[in-house]
Amino acid sequence: MIQLDVQIIAETDRWLVANKPAGCLTIPGHPSSHPSSNEPAGPQVPVLSLQVQEQFGRIWVVHRLDRDTSGVVLFARSAEAHRQANRWFSSHQVQKTYSCLAQGRPATPVFRINNPIQGAHCVTQVEVRERYSLQGDESGFLALVKPLTGRRHQIRIHLAQAGFPLWGDLRYLGPSKIVLPAQDLSIPRVALHAARLELPAEYGKKSEIFEAPWPEDFQTWVTSARRTRG
Repeated sequence: MIQLDVQIIAETDRWLVANKPAGCLTIPGHPSSHPSSNEPAGPQVPVLSLQVQEQFGRIWVVHRLDRDTSGVVLFARSAEAHRQANRWFSSHQVQKTYSCLAQGRPATPVFRINNPIQGAHCVTQVEVRERYSLQGDESGFLALVKPLTGRRHQIRIHLAQAGFPLWGDLRYLGPSKIVLPAQDLSIPRVALHAARLELPAEYGKKSEIFEAPWPEDFQTWVTSARRTRG
């Protein structure tokens, strides 16, 4: 098994929370036949859940992130916790916040995208945190994004539909190279990071919040883009 450098964010009697690296699968399976990065899938792709289970024993998978997406992944440590988490996720009680880098210039700092995906009602809230002036007339931005519903690739699809494809998202026509005034910035994967996961409060207890810092590549892209801010 290919080894990963996995950061455990939190370990409780009910949960194991990991900071998933980009480029690995959450669970065993075949990589997408339409990879979103610029790199070929290859015959072997590391699997986060297998390595966590090898280190900590039996776990239950609650949700997953795309191969190229980094950030918070929640695992249950018992069947009971797994059932509870499934109920929360299916009823949209879990609050998820992502960081992303995207192309374009939104007209407002906060907006919602309300478009169906495969016939299902879907809503995504976007908060623009920084704006960047790229080479020529191009623009980009850093945003915090909250999917208020849960469909596969929802953030990527919604932002692309709105005219703001994510950097590195080849599947949805995002740019793989960002031309900055002083340099060209290569984006070899989708610029999307699951930054925060909040479980609902229960039995009078406070909600549980888990956060994952940006990985090195995402931080480098933001640092480079910030040089264009005026």
